[in-house]
Amino acid sequence: MNRAPVRNIRRGDTKERLMDAGEQLFSRYGLDAVTIRQINQAAGQRNTSSLLYHFGSKEGLVEAIFIDRFAGINARRHEMLAALPDPLNEEHIPLLAQAAVLPFVEHMHKRESGTDFIRFFALVYSDPQFRVSSEVWREHTSSARRLAQMAMALMPHVPQEAAIQRVGLMATSVFHWLANWHRLIRGDTRERVEEHATLTAPPDSFVANIIDLIIAAVKAPYSGPEIATAQQPDTPAS
Repeated sequence: MNRAPVRNIRRGDTKERLMDAGEQLFSRYGLDAVTIRQINQAAGQRNTSSLLYHFGSKEGLVEAIFIDRFAGINARRHEMLAALPDPLNEEHIPLLAQAAVLPFVEHMHKRESGTDFIRFFALVYSDPQFRVSSEVWREHTSSARRLAQMAMALMPHVPQEAAIQRVGLMATSVFHWLANWHRLIRGDTRERVEEHATLTAPPDSFVANIIDLIIAAVKAPYSGPEIATAQQPDTPAS
């Protein structure tokens, strides 16, 4: 398989170099496609057992990357949530939406590998084989659960189960939108005609649109199950 060269790995200790190399390769080629040998090579490790020595396995490396990167995102979101007015009301929904999105965006701007992490996180979230341990996940996504509870409190017009589902859909959408946007910008996927506006619009407008979509989702009325079945064609009799 022909692979584009990865960005130069920053100087640092061996564990940092391995995490940087793994993050880059995973984000470009997927969690399953990248081998331990390729990560060692990209990190400049001649010792073929270097990754196993430091992380135990490829899954161990995935978890270490998640912990190292997400700790800052989680802390930043807690900081933003703590600064919100108490109690919240409808006029504070934009601030809550910013807390959902901006910690990811700030991470992308702060670190040279920030865009790689967003794609990496989207893959980890979607691939049950590479899920991090429950304990690690709960610790480092505590701000997301806090944000979800605050958002649901602002949706009294939506039944609880539907509100939980809506918040989950919004959370998943945020990092998948960001990940796919940066795949386009980075040239990792073929551009289609309808994606031209995504690439030519200012980056701030993309972030603003994500925030606006979250605001709209929180405020949107609940249509009920009828809307999902109203337009379904009749099932032919067997």
